[in-house]
Amino acid sequence: MLRNVVLVTLLSLLICSCGSKTYNGEGLSDEEKIIIAVLYFERNSNNEALEAYKTGLTDMFITKLQNMPEIRVVEREKLDKVMAEFELGETGAIDPETAQKIGRLLGAQAVFYGSFTSPLGKEICLNGHFTRVETAEILFSSDNLCEISDKRLFKMVDNVSKSIGVKIKASHKVLVADLLYSKGRTAEEENNKESALRYYQKALMYCPSHSSSQKAFARLNS
Repeated sequence: MLRNVVLVTLLSLLICSCGSKTYNGEGLSDEEKIIIAVLYFERNSNNEALEAYKTGLTDMFITKLQNMPEIRVVEREKLDKVMAEFELGETGAIDPETAQKIGRLLGAQAVFYGSFTSPLGKEICLNGHFTRVETAEILFSSDNLCEISDKRLFKMVDNVSKSIGVKIKASHKVLVADLLYSKGRTAEEENNKESALRYYQKALMYCPSHSSSQKAFARLNS
């Protein structure tokens, strides 16, 4: 009991002395840039002419999100290899649990995935979810309708990407903490306790309430 009290006190003093990291996308090191994965989109339509949009929309979002300084986007080549391991069926349906599994395999802290349909054949309705991998929490959802044309599609992707960017900034501290916690877990698996503690400590500097890092930090100090 006394040891637990000491650990909690030590952790609190550590966080207070270091302060909480603030958001500054331009000043982040590569280690601090969260990793985002854009998955393939499910085609909820019998119109096979729309098949190209399953990966075409993915490419458009990857291109757009790559311009954000605070993130790194998983490349298509790596995405293709991981997605090939999952049998997604003819339409490419991805449920929240599968999206979380894919995100973890890709080393991502958040994934953007969803589906599209075209009720009348002239417009595309895109339904997307931006989800935190660590908890499967949906951080942002979009439901957009646009005409099937390059100009309209690029405009829609631009608008949705901007909304994702806003949510990334609002959730940046916890997502970076997720990233550092993941690095800590990897260090533990490699039997590098000192490095793991350092990652958990840094995660708590970004997000003092990050429960996974709190538990890991206390466990390694017990």
